[in-house]
Amino acid sequence: MTEQLSFVIILLFAMMFGTLSAFVQPARESLLGFADPELMHQAVAKIVSIQFIAQGVGFLIAGQMDALGVVVLLVIQIAMFAASAVWIRRSHPALKISQTPPSQARKPIAELQEGFNLFIQNPALLHLVFLVFATGFLAFGVYLVGMPLIAREGYNLGAEFYAALQIAFTLGIVTANLGVMRRKKMFNRPGRLMIVSFLWRGSLVGIVALLPSLWVLFPVVFVWGFFSGLSMTLGRTILHSQVSHQFRSRAASVYQLSLFGGAPLGAWFCGMAIEWVGLSSTFIVIACMTLLVSTIAALRSPLWSLTRD
Repeated sequence: MTEQLSFVIILLFAMMFGTLSAFVQPARESLLGFADPELMHQAVAKIVSIQFIAQGVGFLIAGQMDALGVVVLLVIQIAMFAASAVWIRRSHPALKISQTPPSQARKPIAELQEGFNLFIQNPALLHLVFLVFATGFLAFGVYLVGMPLIAREGYNLGAEFYAALQIAFTLGIVTANLGVMRRKKMFNRPGRLMIVSFLWRGSLVGIVALLPSLWVLFPVVFVWGFFSGLSMTLGRTILHSQVSHQFRSRAASVYQLSLFGGAPLGAWFCGMAIEWVGLSSTFIVIACMTLLVSTIAALRSPLWSLTRD
C-alpha cells in the first residue's frame, strides 16, 4: 500500500507467512479428531471443498486487479484474515486447561521424534510421505512456477486468463471432493487410487506442455484439479485413519513438512529447468518423472495394497 515493495520484503513476508502457516495447519488438522472415524473421508472432503471454494472466489476477485487496484484487494484480504481468526477461535471445542507437573514437562525435540517414529514404524505411512513429497516437488513445483509462465509466455495473456485457469483448477478440486462427500464409505483401496491420481496428474502436465487450444486446455486443467483434489482428500484420510487422535497433530506436521518441503525445491527445479531447456520441455520432463515415480510406487509401495480398515 505504501509502494515500498522490494524483493527483500517479499522474501521476509514469505518466511513469516510460512512460519505462521506451519502452526496453523496441524492445529486445524487436530479438529478432525472430533469427527466420526467412519465418516473421516467426508469430513476431510468438506474441509477441502470449503477451502478451495473460498480460494476460487479469491482468484476471481484477484483477477479484477486491474479494475479494483491492489490496495482494495489487500484491504479485502486483511479483513478476511481477521474474520477467519474469529471463526477458527469459535470453532475449536472448549478444553479444560491443566497445569503440567514439572516432572512431566513437555520436551519438543522428543515429541518431534515421536512424530517421525509414527511414520518409520508404519511402512504405509512412510511411503505416503514419500509420495506426498513427490507431489510437492513435481506437481506443486510446476503448478507454482510453470502455470503462471504458461499463461504469460505460452499464451501471451494476463491476469484474467491466469485467474480463469486457477478457477478451472479449483472447480476440479471441489468437484472431486463433492463426489467423495456423497460416498457413505471410504474407497476400498485409497492408497492405490492415490497413486493412480498422481499418475494422471503427470499425464495431464504432458498435455499442457503441448500448449493446446483453449477449449482443450481448460478441460485438462479442470481434470488436473479433479485428481489433485482427490489426492488431497485420500492422503489426509489415510493419515487420520492410520494415526490415533492424540498423535494426529504431530503426524500432520510431518505430512505438511513433506508436502511443503518438496514444493519450494520443486519450484526451484522447475524455474531452473525452464531457464535451461524451455517451458514445454520442462513440463514434459516433469510428466516423465511423475510416470517413473508412479510406476515405482505401484510396483514397490505398500500403499498399492493398502485397504480400508
